[in-house]
Amino acid sequence: MKIEHFLEKNDIREVTIFKQLVLNGGKISYTDMLDYLTVAKASLDKDLESISFRIQSLAGQVHINYDGQSISLTMSDEFSLQQIYQLYLNQSVKVNIIRFLFKHQEFSIVQLTQELMISDSSLFRKIKELNSYLKEFGIKIRNGQMHGEELQIRYFYFQFYSYIEDNLGSSVSHSDKQIMQMVQAVESYLKVTIEPENRQRLDTWMLISKNRINCKDKKYTYLRKQMQPYLADTLYQKIRIIVLRYFSRYSIEVDEEEAMVHFVFLLAFPILNEHDFHDYTLERDRRAPIATIDTYIVETIIIHYKFRRLPYMLEREMFYHLSHIHTKLYFFQGDIEIYDYEEMLVKEQQFTGRNLVSFSNTLLDVSTSKFGINNVESNSLLKVGLLKYISLLANITFKMTTILQVGIDLKMEAIYTETLNQLLILNMRHINGIHVEAYQSGKVYDLILTNEQPAQKEHYGKTKVYVLSEILSSFDMKNIQRIVQELNS
Repeated sequence: MKIEHFLEKNDIREVTIFKQLVLNGGKISYTDMLDYLTVAKASLDKDLESISFRIQSLAGQVHINYDGQSISLTMSDEFSLQQIYQLYLNQSVKVNIIRFLFKHQEFSIVQLTQELMISDSSLFRKIKELNSYLKEFGIKIRNGQMHGEELQIRYFYFQFYSYIEDNLGSSVSHSDKQIMQMVQAVESYLKVTIEPENRQRLDTWMLISKNRINCKDKKYTYLRKQMQPYLADTLYQKIRIIVLRYFSRYSIEVDEEEAMVHFVFLLAFPILNEHDFHDYTLERDRRAPIATIDTYIVETIIIHYKFRRLPYMLEREMFYHLSHIHTKLYFFQGDIEIYDYEEMLVKEQQFTGRNLVSFSNTLLDVSTSKFGINNVESNSLLKVGLLKYISLLANITFKMTTILQVGIDLKMEAIYTETLNQLLILNMRHINGIHVEAYQSGKVYDLILTNEQPAQKEHYGKTKVYVLSEILSSFDMKNIQRIVQELNS
């Protein structure tokens, strides 16, 4: 599910206009914008007019100007594209339906049409659209209620209040003594320290759970099945005691499954810090599904990159991130894509200089196969999981890469050499794992960059030599990056 799915078509176009302006340095020609959006001139003019009206409340922070030839954007230093998205989401009918449903648990058609000031037919259409996107979460809105597995419903609301409406935890929890007491109980009984950012996630989850606790006819069929290997887990047993004791203080009867949903949440999201999570991994059953796939994936990565062994702290960090990925895959379905999937793939490759997508797909195929998950292209949870695998592999690559020494030895007048040396160094800063400097005779280098073929083959000894075709050309930069990868492999 994408954030744009909460917006109308015209809203998506308007947000896209902002995004294109940001990606193009704040200015783009009118014709280029027409070509990108593939709309008629009248439609773009209407969108620009609508934007001008929409951002009136943001005067001084955001301004869009159209001079007849180009469209330009200016924003204050403390304003960003994310806040533009939030402006549109706050006015979205679909977002307001979810807000209302979360707050009241159920609604009547008359009640909601009056609340949102829309017609019956419009409401039915919006609900139908929402259900088409909620399908990947395994939940749906029917008869004025949210239906599906309770864990999935809470998970969806958590995603919603984390990425679509992100003020639930921060705005309510500080005035909610019950939530504060529950979080303190978790820290005290588990003997852990929950960091501020993680605490806000936990606050949001607890508020959602508090809201859902008295709902009738909650479904836990899938959760019970998946929890079978974890009923004796030490962390689960502790969470179970905390939950049962906590709710008994308020004379609220809860099922065993209430402890299960909190246990799953603690494992699926970074609530425990890496140190505390590591202590848990020393106690958990290594034959349980998530622990098993964590170990298998770590070993697969080590074998693939031909590492003899990983530094202890790096391996510990890998288990921390992998366990979050695999817990989500094991217990949940669906996700809200907060980043553009294709753009992230391109950025990862540019940043790392390596194509990690293929191996990441292999890891995803392994984990989904072990968990019996159908690899559906439209499954956002799998797409987000792939991006996380790529990021993890990139991180490992950075930390395990040997720093290559690169020397620049240009044969030209000194007045040009110094300037071009600096320009080359600046242009190569994005290549990971290298140190670039002007060539020093007698110093050992892994790669020499020069603009003339050496007169003698042995001039640089056994050092790899690359002769530049055109200094600062993209052709040479691409070849240099390839050579660095080869030297590091």
